[in-house]
Amino acid sequence: MMSEAGNRALDRIRAEIDTIDSAVHDLLIRRSAVIDELIAIKGVQTPGTAFRPGREADMMRRFVMRHEGRLPLTTVEHIWREIISAFTAVQAPYSVISGPAADRLAMRDAVRFYFGFCVPVSEAASNEAALKSLSGKRSRIAVISTDGEGAWWRALCGEDAPKILARLPFIVMDGRPADLPCYVAAPPLNDGWAADISLYAVTAGNGLAAAVDRLGGRVAGRAGADALIELPATVEQADFATELGVAGDELSSIETVGGIAAPVEISQAGRDIQ
Repeated sequence: MMSEAGNRALDRIRAEIDTIDSAVHDLLIRRSAVIDELIAIKGVQTPGTAFRPGREADMMRRFVMRHEGRLPLTTVEHIWREIISAFTAVQAPYSVISGPAADRLAMRDAVRFYFGFCVPVSEAASNEAALKSLSGKRSRIAVISTDGEGAWWRALCGEDAPKILARLPFIVMDGRPADLPCYVAAPPLNDGWAADISLYAVTAGNGLAAAVDRLGGRVAGRAGADALIELPATVEQADFATELGVAGDELSSIETVGGIAAPVEISQAGRDIQ
C-alpha cells in the first residue's frame, strides 16, 4: 500500500500534468486565433503562398538542437508536423497524392506522419501520373518514393513544371518511424527561399557518379543515361560540367528540377546538421 505522503505526491504530479496539458491546449487555441487574424488580413490563400519549406526546416533544426528528456524526438516532430499541416490547410486547403512504392504501407505511414490526418490523401498508379496531376492545381502536392522506376523526374523539367521542395525523412536516424525515403513535389513556390541542395535532371555517361561524388553530391536516381542528382547549392552548373569532363564524360543536358533543405543526421555520436 502506498503511504499517505506518496498519494499526495502522486496527486500533485497529476495536477501538474493536467496544468501542462491545459497550457498546451491554450497555446494551440492561441495559435488558431493568430491564423484567424492572418486569414482576415490576407484571405484564404493558395498552397503556393502557404508552404514555407525553408522556414519549416529552420524550425525543425531548432527543435532538434533544443530537445531533451525521455520524449522521443520523432514524437515531437510528428506532433509539430500535424500542427503545421492542419494550420496550413486552414490557410490554404490542399490535398496529397502519392506515387507507388514497393512497400505501400510504408508510403502511407510516411504521408500521414508528415502531413497528418486532416489532409485528403489519394494514390496514383505511377510517379509520372502523380506529378502530372499537379498541373494547374496549386491545391495539391505529390509524395514520390525514391525507389520509383524510370526517369520520373523528367516530369519536373520546364519552368512551369512542378518542382521538388523537400526530401523525407528530414531527420535521419536509425530506427525512426516513417523512414521511407521520399521527395515532396509541388507547383513552383514563390517564397524565394534559398535551398541548401539543388536537384537536377541530367543526361550523362559513366563518369557521372564520380563527378557528383567529388562535388559533394549524390546520384538520387538513374534510368539509363538519365539521372536525378543532388548537388550543394553552391556548385554551379558550369563547375559540374567541368568536373564531368575530368571524369572523361560529357554533359548532354541539365535542367533544374527542385531545391531542398539539407537534412539533420543524428547518430549515437551526436547531431549533425548538414
